[in-house]
Amino acid sequence: MKKQIGILGGMGPEATSELFSLIIKNTKAQNDQDHIPVLIVNNPKIPDRSLFILGKGPSPVNMLVEGALKLEQMGADIILIPCNTAHFFIKQIKEKIQVPVIDMIKETARYVLCKYPEIKRYGLLTTSGVYKTAIYKEAFEDVALEIINPDVLYQQQNMTAIYGINGIKAGFKTIPGKILLQSVANLIENGAGAIISGCTEISLVLKQSQISIPLINPLKILAVKSIKLAGYSLSKSN
Repeated sequence: MKKQIGILGGMGPEATSELFSLIIKNTKAQNDQDHIPVLIVNNPKIPDRSLFILGKGPSPVNMLVEGALKLEQMGADIILIPCNTAHFFIKQIKEKIQVPVIDMIKETARYVLCKYPEIKRYGLLTTSGVYKTAIYKEAFEDVALEIINPDVLYQQQNMTAIYGINGIKAGFKTIPGKILLQSVANLIENGAGAIISGCTEISLVLKQSQISIPLINPLKILAVKSIKLAGYSLSKSN
């Protein structure tokens, strides 16, 4: 039985749009009717997840739950969250709804374990909130893999690349990309065998052609997983 996908979005809006686009691009279809019904709640007013985790802002939990309930009421059979940091709150969301929420972090760990069995150490590019929660570290340790964080200076630069005046959330790409590539070099120097775009904004900027080791995009992994769970086939490019 085919299912409807729900996207709990707005964190940020461009990442939400990118997930929807990835679902479309990776679904096998010859016409409109072959595509998956996708319901989107795009609420950019959800408080910033990293700021709350760092003790600098209000909790996003109520609005996250509100959005998930809305998707459930609209008829979503599975829910996706195109925000890495929001996965810190996934248990609290799941407790309030009946439909499954796909855990992008755990799916990424399972994916790389199968796809790259020779790689044991993964460099993580993400927000300060995700670094603090260690949600990637724990998910990867569960499958006997290691997460490497950039040195503190580079972690700070990553936040500038994402949140700064000329950052990704402000609509810029070139300057943030250069900053993030410095963090990539630092992670490779520290022994990373692959890089994870652990913030959906980062996946909008960094491309595989810029990096000498595998670049893992959790957003695409989530899109592909959701297509399969919805009962549809993948396009030939997969």
